[in-house]
Amino acid sequence: MATNYYNAHVGKKESSIIIPKHDLHKGMIVQSNYKNKEGKLKPYMFVVLNPGFRGKVHLLSLNEMSPIQLNNMARRVGIRVIPKFKKRGLDFEKLIMTESSNRFYHHKLANNMDLWYNNGYRTFFSQNLRLLQLIDYKWDEDIEEKLLNG
Repeated sequence: MATNYYNAHVGKKESSIIIPKHDLHKGMIVQSNYKNKEGKLKPYMFVVLNPGFRGKVHLLSLNEMSPIQLNNMARRVGIRVIPKFKKRGLDFEKLIMTESSNRFYHHKLANNMDLWYNNGYRTFFSQNLRLLQLIDYKWDEDIEEKLLNG
């Protein structure tokens, strides 16, 4: 069975704020419960890639990746402050999904997916997400310092 890193990421949560689904934006780190096909709620922490392509939230599940992998991703893409909420998220360039999510996944994200993200790419139905909490993540010291010093 694969390792679940959910609790490791919960330990990195500095603060959180409950937000509505329509306020999801790319790069946000979110904690939520998701109702699966069997109707069971499962806790997730994830990074939003696209908040609403065809009724689905496209994301990278942090349950599948270690805090080390997340910090390494932050070093590659950078972090930014989300002005409306004063919380920090990943600084992804704008993702425009004009193709099917499956095709987008295979052409844009799948390279090194298993190495970098442990196959954490997911699509969740928006209506199955419960209690969305926007997280202010405690990054490694060098990343925090880079944000403070610009």
